[in-house]
This record gives sequence, structure tokens and C-alpha cells, in this order.
Amino acid sequence: KEFGARTWVAAEVLAAHLHRHWHARYRRGEPTDETRVLELGAGTSLPGLVLHELGARVVLTDTSEEGCVLPNIFQIVSACDEKKRLRDGDANRRDARFRAKPPSLEVRHLHWGRLDAEAVALAKTGFDVVIGADVLYGKSRDFHAVFATARLLLENAPSRNEGVFVTAYQHRASHRSIESSLATYGLVVRRAFRYPAEGGVTVDVVEITLAD
Repeated sequence: KEFGARTWVAAEVLAAHLHRHWHARYRRGEPTDETRVLELGAGTSLPGLVLHELGARVVLTDTSEEGCVLPNIFQIVSACDEKKRLRDGDANRRDARFRAKPPSLEVRHLHWGRLDAEAVALAKTGFDVVIGADVLYGKSRDFHAVFATARLLLENAPSRNEGVFVTAYQHRASHRSIESSLATYGLVVRRAFRYPAEGGVTVDVVEITLAD
């Protein structure tokens, strides 16, 4: 069974964290402005869907090399679009003057660590916030693909000094090894949050930015 077909506890914690801190820490510009978000390793896409509901313009990404993952994301998005269409239809009938254009929700293939033309073109569209739940697992050498892709995305953020990668992970790997891998790619931890979660596990939510 593919890992991307299950909603992991880190995704639940990240979704709750983003919902709690969206307006104060991550949303860009005025309330009417769209904040562009890309989710790495979206899987069941819970964090990205939460931000979409909060008004962000979201691109959900995952690899096409895990059979059911991308088709599952497309099905989730289709169901969300239908629900939103029905809801917005009711709102339009009540008073069309107060209906804003709904933000888009897209699905794209993106394989971590492959900085090919497809990845570069996607990065150049510019994302304010990159998110990823439980994308840091395994041994420290496995972090390099994630951080190489995060670096590419942050370098192409609309405001290069304000782009942020927000990731959540369980304590399956040492923080020291993560810090070491970050340094290799010119990335730093801006702030870390620690949350207790179900099953007695602890989940860290870490904000990562380009180093000065």
C-alpha cells in the first residue's frame, strides 16, 4: 500500500498549525490578495485543502511513480470542486455582489530532487509558501532530495526573502542531521513548533527559509 494513500498524523498536525497561524504568519498581502502555496508529497492533501479553504491558491504535487497517489489526489480535488460549486451556487443566489472569485486548486507531478525542466518551470510560477507533511523520513541522506527541491522553490518565491517552507515530521530522525542537510543547501530553520499528537508521538512543525 502506497504511503500517499494514508493521512499521517504529521499531516493532521500541520493542517491544524497552518489553520491556527495562517493569517498571522503565512498569508501574504491584503485579505483580498492570493497567497500561492505548493504542497510537496501531498498524498491525501489535507494541509493543502485546508489552505485552499482559507483562500490560498494551491498546487498539490506528488510523484507519478507511485501508482494510486496522483489519481487519488485528482479524485479528492474533483470532490472538493463539486462541493464548492454547490456551495458557491447557493451563495450566488443569495447575493452575487459578495462572491469573490474562488482560488484555484491544481494537481501537478513533482519528483523531489529532480531539478529538470518541468520542476524549474513549476518553480518559476512563484510560490509564497511551500508545505509538506512527513516528507522528512528515513536517513539523513534521504533529506537531500527534499531540500534541493525546497531550495529551488524558495529561490523563485515572488519575494525571495519571504518565501518559507513549512514542514511537519515525527521524531524518526535527529534534528541535528536535518540541520546539517539544510546547511548544505543554504537553508536555515526560522522557527520550530512542537506538538503532542495521538498515540503518544511528538510532531515538530518547522519553518525553513533561505539563509541570509
